[in-house]
Parts: sequence; C-alpha cells; structure tokens
Amino acid sequence: MTDAEKALRELLDKVLKERGYKPTEIKIQEISSGGRNYTSALFCISLCLPDKELKLFAKVANIGQELREVMQADWLYGTERFVYNRLMHLYNELQKDLNEEHRFIFPEFYGISEETGKEIVIMENLVASGYETYDRLKSLDWDHGRVGVENLAKFHALSFALQKSDPETFKKITTNMPFRIGDEEQNQSSKDIWIKNDLIEGPLSVLDEGDRGAVREFVMNSNNTMPKFNKPIDKPVISHGDYRKSNLLFKGQGDDLQVRVVDYQTVHAGCAVTDLIYFIYLGSDDEFLRLYFDKLANHYYTSLEEALKRLSVDPVEVYPREQFESDLKEKLPYAVLIGVMLLPVIIADEESAPKVNNDEADISTFIVKTNDLYAQRFRGIVSDCMRRGVL
Repeated sequence: MTDAEKALRELLDKVLKERGYKPTEIKIQEISSGGRNYTSALFCISLCLPDKELKLFAKVANIGQELREVMQADWLYGTERFVYNRLMHLYNELQKDLNEEHRFIFPEFYGISEETGKEIVIMENLVASGYETYDRLKSLDWDHGRVGVENLAKFHALSFALQKSDPETFKKITTNMPFRIGDEEQNQSSKDIWIKNDLIEGPLSVLDEGDRGAVREFVMNSNNTMPKFNKPIDKPVISHGDYRKSNLLFKGQGDDLQVRVVDYQTVHAGCAVTDLIYFIYLGSDDEFLRLYFDKLANHYYTSLEEALKRLSVDPVEVYPREQFESDLKEKLPYAVLIGVMLLPVIIADEESAPKVNNDEADISTFIVKTNDLYAQRFRGIVSDCMRRGVL
C-alpha cells in the first residue's frame, strides 16, 4: 500500500465515522489521470452500504519536496480547502432559490485533510454518474465550448453577487487572494531557470522565424508574467485560474450537455476575462479560433448578463459590455504566454508528461518535447493573436 493510499484510508475512516456510514466492503483503486493531472494521485473509492453503493473520488497530494515551493503547493492545496470549506457554502447560499439548471454546481464534498505533503480531498465520483472527460488532445467543438463558457459565467456571476450582498466578506476574502504561481518574488529567478532549461526556446522553435522574434520579445519582457495577467483590472472577480478541459467533466450531448468543474486549486481574486481566454485558447485549434472565438466570447457575456440578473445584480452596474470588451483586449496577450508556458505540458503525450511525485523532481521535469500537435496549436494561437493585433 502506498503512502498516499494509507493517508487516504485514514481520512476516509474519519469521514465514515462522521457520517455514520458502516460499509460492509471498501474498495480503493488508484487510477491514472491520462496526463491530465500533475499535482495529485487519483483514487476511486467504492463503499458497499446497507442501502446503496456509494462511489467516491479522491485526490492526494503528489508533489516532490523540491517542487512544492516552485509550484506553490501550499497555496494550491490551501486554496482548494478554502473553496470547499468556505466559498462553496457562501455561493450555495446565494443561489439556493435558483432552479438547478441555473446554478453553478460543485461536486458533493465529503472530506479534506490539510496535513502538509498528504493533502487530500474526497468528493463524489462524477464519472460513476455518467460524466466523462473531454479528450484533452482534441480541439473544442461548439457545444462543449458553449456549455463551458455558460458555466464559467455562472461562477463569475456569484462573485459579483457576493460583492453586492456582503461587501465586507467579499473584501476580506479578496484582499489577500492573489494568483501566486510565478509571483513577483520568484518571477525573475523562475524565468532564468526556464531559459537555462530550454523551456522557452523549445516551444518557440515551432514558429516561423518572423513570428518567433515577436513572441520571444513578448515572453522575455519581465513585465509579462502569469500574475500580471491574473490581476484584476478594476474590481476583483473571484476567478478560477485553471479553467480548462482537463478540469471539467461533461455529460449528455447537444442541448442536454452538462458540465462540472472538479478542480479549484488556483481560485484567486483576478479578472473574469483571463479565465475566458485561458479556456478558449488552451482548448482550441486555429480553425475553431477563427470560426468561434468572437461568438464564444459574446456568448460568455450574454450568459453572464443572464446569470447576474437571476441573482438580482445589474450587469450594467457591475460589468458593462464596454468594460468586458476593453478587459478582453487588454488581457488577450495572455494567450501567447500560456501557449509557451503551459500548452506543451497540457497536450504532452502521456508517456512524456511531467512526473512530479518524487523528491528528485525539479523545474527541468517540465521540459516536454514539443510534438506536431503542439506546433499546430501554438501556431494557431500566435496567428490568431496577430490577426487581432495583440502582438
């Protein structure tokens, strides 16, 4: 039995005791993320109860000691605890009178452990309820993009609603809630490490020489950092920070398609459009961007308007369309930065995906050989940003 499973069994025993569950059989099986998850070991749990079989899912911290600081592991796991222990309850209270179809639905939460190095979250197993992952190597299609931004709009609308209904609580939450990955304290040293380990030039090598120079200049500019693009422009919006296909599960099709978010480690006080840019650009090929980016951005905003009105918040008062369009234009270069920094890892072959679960792992673990799919996707991002005049 691995250390991760031992820690999970200890927390599970506590959860069962608290809920008064007395299963006749407990099955725990570790599963592969298929290259979608790098921070946690994943487990499926099956409990045979007298009246039903309960299917649960667990994530156990799985980052080697040296990488914990580089990856801001304490912040990642602490943020997820905050979401399940506090934010979820605040948001559910705000939306308790809405029909289920209009609510942002969190997975049912069972338990959490905050022991350093063994942080754990136990939640319902949505896959057992018919939800599925979307192939991380495939481009978005319209339906999955549509429900993705509708769901994102519901999440952001709750932030505006909390700010309106309880401004004091909102201020306390967001005052010290920055996006910490690549923060100012470690930014230059991190960038130096990335340069030394060829984590920038490798991705740039897939571009035409003319485009490569412009992108290199942008990425190497010390002002262009992950925290900068994740900062609020005006009033903060509680943002997801890692809203991409691999952190979503889908069920159904067409008009009946549903989506659930299953990871909340990077929630922060940021800017709504940054989540939107992140979701679309990290999940799309060039054709989808050309055909649907503007349509999807517009659909996000109209969905946000509708979600705000259902929560008795005036969209014009808190986030008028002109402000949304201005923010989108200002934050759009973020697509290029994440195309260099994150996309190689996100669409790496499973065999090439970073292995961060040992104490020898360091920043060089993230050197991923770029493949043909990455070249196509990244060229598409750069081409789209060039068309829009942001490079």
